[in-house]
Amino acid sequence: MSAGRPPLLLIVGLFAAGTVVTWLAAIHVGYATGLAGTPGHLRVETCAWDRSGNGHRYQHCSGIFRSSDGTVVDPDATIGASLPVGSSVALQRTASAGYEQPGVAASFGWLAVSLLGLMVLFLGFLCARNRAGARRTPRALSALFGALSGAMLLSALVGGVAGMAGGF
Repeated sequence: MSAGRPPLLLIVGLFAAGTVVTWLAAIHVGYATGLAGTPGHLRVETCAWDRSGNGHRYQHCSGIFRSSDGTVVDPDATIGASLPVGSSVALQRTASAGYEQPGVAASFGWLAVSLLGLMVLFLGFLCARNRAGARRTPRALSALFGALSGAMLLSALVGGVAGMAGGF
């Protein structure tokens, strides 16, 4: 290996990590925006606190989920979220029969994660380019990386503010 050139394993790892993160986040963006899954409402009947294996506590609520078109009724629907008992909340049923709460906070949060995945992929591309002997990164590529970074940070900020404010 030449001095200053990134190891091949690092490049492969960046491409693999970027692909996995982008793919998983893209799936969740679909549910968070309501573009994927089965839309419906959960009538919250109970909420409880559980402990995970590492001692952390988290709340989950359960009740009856009814799809908007009435074709799906799940009397044992559960979501890992803190919701008011007796309320009716909009949810998306996922392909794996799980549930996600759509909204601005979730949409922008998952968008930020998908942009992070794209940044990791792009970083892998830049490392591969450097390994192939490129000496300088063109301004256009640097600007693209900066734009991805800025969009990711803005998306995370909007998602965080929306989450703190209860969505808007």
